[in-house]
Amino acid sequence: MKKMLSSVLMLCGLLAAAPSQAAPPEKTKVVIAVGGKASLYYLPLTIAERLGYFNDEGLQVETMDFAGGAKALQAMMGGGADVVSGGFDHVMVMRARGQNLRAFVLQGATPAISLGVAKERAAQYKSAKDLKGMKIGVSAPGSSTHAFINHLLVSAGLAPDDVSIIGVGTGPAAVAAMQAGHLDAIASIEPAITMMEKSGTIKVVVETVSVQGARAIYGSPLPSGSLYTREEFIKANPNTVQALTNAMVRALKWLKTATPDDVAKTVPPDYLLGDRALYLEAYRKNSESYSRDGLFPPAGAQAQLKVLSGFEQAVREAKELNPADAYTNDFVRDALHKNK
Repeated sequence: MKKMLSSVLMLCGLLAAAPSQAAPPEKTKVVIAVGGKASLYYLPLTIAERLGYFNDEGLQVETMDFAGGAKALQAMMGGGADVVSGGFDHVMVMRARGQNLRAFVLQGATPAISLGVAKERAAQYKSAKDLKGMKIGVSAPGSSTHAFINHLLVSAGLAPDDVSIIGVGTGPAAVAAMQAGHLDAIASIEPAITMMEKSGTIKVVVETVSVQGARAIYGSPLPSGSLYTREEFIKANPNTVQALTNAMVRALKWLKTATPDDVAKTVPPDYLLGDRALYLEAYRKNSESYSRDGLFPPAGAQAQLKVLSGFEQAVREAKELNPADAYTNDFVRDALHKNK
């Protein structure tokens, strides 16, 4: 009898020590809105999708692609999407406007945006003050590329309306607009920047892809691309959010050891824009911009608040805007524990 009791107690102890199975997602079909999915800015999302990491978590993910992050945000706010893959700055701005959004996994450790000036005007460009009067392309008005331009303008003592902002997307349409001479400058992301640079269309005068470049412009490598949604969605679907996070953390882990060739073989062929070598070069430039673990750095979030306060009236006037409320690291910590 004692032996039997001892065996039962031992079995109970083993069951208690064993890791519990992850609870199934409350919502298995998830729509993610994204602004320019083929760009390298959103590569972790594409990797998670292409390698089946979302499927492994019991999710059917549909991505809706828009011209820029502002459009993706609008889709989610309008109920057309559950989650956004986009700039963390949008979360801060929307919270300042009374909308309780929260980011739950970081994709980009730097803004990864560059400013290119048309070749014909590059010799006259000495600093951001020279942007005055220019027609500048961004992915979409209100997007992170637009915020990047606003920061440069304010830092140079200019006002946002000292330039003309034109939404051109992030892919071939952006390249075409620049090559056709419709723009004087463009704020964009890879691989479009490298494509325009290699063709001699632009000269890159500012970059925030590297940590050094981001620090030179913002004083800190600001957190950028992330998955975010409404707080109500997180509260109602914690297992779904955890599943999304698990997939994204696996994608970030894969990227840490992947070669440029691995990346090129994994993304859809049309993402290479007909020039594999150029795509590989753009990826090498961009590789430093990805988060290593998916965690939001508190200092980076605080720096983001300071930057946005420079040109976003709602952020500047928000009296109780706490950067720590704009994100949670809880889901990433659980995912990192799972993916040791």
